[in-house]
Amino acid sequence: MKKKTVTQSTDKKIYNSLERWLNAASNEDWQAGKQWYKEAQAFCKYLASEFDIDSYTCAAVVSSLSPNNKWQRNKIDAFNVIKAFKQGKTAKTVSCCTYNANKEKAFAILKGSIELSAKSPKTHSFAMNCGLLSSDHITIDKWHIRACLVRPCDGVTDTVESVTVAQYRRIEAITVKLAHKYGLKGYELQAIIWVAIKHNWNR
Repeated sequence: MKKKTVTQSTDKKIYNSLERWLNAASNEDWQAGKQWYKEAQAFCKYLASEFDIDSYTCAAVVSSLSPNNKWQRNKIDAFNVIKAFKQGKTAKTVSCCTYNANKEKAFAILKGSIELSAKSPKTHSFAMNCGLLSSDHITIDKWHIRACLVRPCDGVTDTVESVTVAQYRRIEAITVKLAHKYGLKGYELQAIIWVAIKHNWNR
């Protein structure tokens, strides 16, 4: 069976699928989802204060180190990377629980040599969410893509796990529209759905 893709789905289907996940979320999922970004925002604010770097950049570093990295370790890695950078050290001197390419990206962000908004929409959106508290940027990871393409009743289904920049912006606009309907910030809705689908899939 072929993977489900974003190009195969209409805006209406994506909107309806996300809404089904939101409606399937338990009270605990809602609470956890609405709390997640508050913690992330507080952590990025702490990094900004500790190292005298703006919150947006700190959040971008956290995001770049996040792939296949648990949140608690993600925070440790972000602290260590920024500390090493401020001390004039190189990426090779820091151990992280993520891919080396992501660690190099984090250093490039700190050096100002990466244009996040143009080339890295996911990292940029996370930085906007956690660094600048933007409610209309959505961090679209593989779980959000899955929620766009799979209904709660479908069970575990094989889907694409990444999208083009154009597809990213399309999903982002649809998600923001749904968030506004429920009086939620975009990142709150995304986090609630993230918790709900992971519980549904037992991941």
